Amino acid sequence: MKKMKYLFAGIFAFSVALGVNAQTVDYKEALKPITTALESSSNDPKVLKDLVKTYKKQFKKNPAAIVALGYSYFGVKDYTTAIECADLALKINNKFGDAYVLKGDVSSMQDDGGAAAGWYQNAMTQDPKNPNGYLGYANVYRKRDPQGAEDAINLLRKNNPEYPVDAELGHLMFNADNMDKAYEYYSKSNRDKLNEGRLAEYALVAGSVDKKAEALDIAKFGLSKFPSSKAFLRLAIINSVGTEKFDEAVNFAKKLIAEEGESNSGDLIYYGQALAGLGQYDEAIAKFNKAIEVDAKNIMPYQHISETYAKMGDEDKAIEHSKKYLELNPNAKISEYTKLAGIYMAKMKKGENAEENYANAMSVYDGVAAKYPQLKSWSLYQKANETFKAEMDEQALNLYNEVVNALENKGDRDRDETNYLATAYRNGGYILWSTKGDTDAARPYFEKLLKLDPENSLAKKYFEAEAAANAATEEAAPAEQATE
Repeated sequence: MKKMKYLFAGIFAFSVALGVNAQTVDYKEALKPITTALESSSNDPKVLKDLVKTYKKQFKKNPAAIVALGYSYFGVKDYTTAIECADLALKINNKFGDAYVLKGDVSSMQDDGGAAAGWYQNAMTQDPKNPNGYLGYANVYRKRDPQGAEDAINLLRKNNPEYPVDAELGHLMFNADNMDKAYEYYSKSNRDKLNEGRLAEYALVAGSVDKKAEALDIAKFGLSKFPSSKAFLRLAIINSVGTEKFDEAVNFAKKLIAEEGESNSGDLIYYGQALAGLGQYDEAIAKFNKAIEVDAKNIMPYQHISETYAKMGDEDKAIEHSKKYLELNPNAKISEYTKLAGIYMAKMKKGENAEENYANAMSVYDGVAAKYPQLKSWSLYQKANETFKAEMDEQALNLYNEVVNALENKGDRDRDETNYLATAYRNGGYILWSTKGDTDAARPYFEKLLKLDPENSLAKKYFEAEAAANAATEEAAPAEQATE
């Protein structure tokens, strides 16, 4: 979820909702000096007391105003006074839902989820069209009882059909880190009715479930609706890169850089990726290096520089930056080790110190196995595959036999390991049959392969060819006997 922090840091500030019934004309202005006094470290208690007294007198018949006052105290963690305000609002109108919501919010801040849920349920019962009670209840239960939280939001749909319930369910699932469900709900929502934060979240969710084209479309829509939004601009850059619309990504990146300068390493990385996608490799590397200059703790540019040099055919610099990235990243992905091995193999195929570069590629996989013993079979399998693709048949066969020896009789073999074993049978059998012409030696490989993969086409071709050869032999035998 690091990408989310990059997108939203400093862009959206969400405040506590004061309810759909709140009057926004008079009391909010009257509340400002009270809030300022509460937040000031040098406030005069007498002045504050007089301000509050005047405010309560002025809005003595307005429960929304009193709840708003309660949230001012809530904001400075004076929960006792906040509750007093909620109780006063309920004296004015005992069905005013936001007063119950305020009590629930206080209980929630005091880590009393049960009490919070009770107050939110009171809001749902007494003020059924007010969404805040349902939303508060769902937020409390989103992790401990996701289905219950979802049910509460769906009850809001029944009691307030006009409210954008699908977006709220999407937001709920987003907060619960369930991106698939979040996307399911957001995709049902009417994007025209979504506020800036929900719309940006929808685009982020779509991108996270690999609906990048849709995410880009939402980002563009967001920019048309909120032209000054940096969040939608960044989302447009990210998803233009993700959909390989690099020319669009460059244009979006230029606009963002023009407005904010080269001060954000994340922006520069995506800009660099867009430039690399257009084949502007030197310019891309310059952006990646600038990203390192802006934030030395961000090590991702080293990997992108490596990939760019690899595209340029400069394997030495690609290897240098890949190794730098792996040294700095204790949590590097296995695929990133594979990239380094691939660069060595590319260099080997050019005929440059072939034996040395092959050995270096194999040592990358050996290093993974040493660092992560649970990946030993994966490492061995990758070594065999790389060697097979390099048409080094004898070495590949030996490595595939090592895979077979490691996994054939393994009792707790998982699905991936079973796939590794099937590939070892297939490619080992292919080398013996097609390359070496040793049909008899290939037979047990294909027999075992069919037990794992009964529909394997290569194994079927082998046995079809064997059957045809046997039939031809049987037809030839009578003719030979007649000649004799």
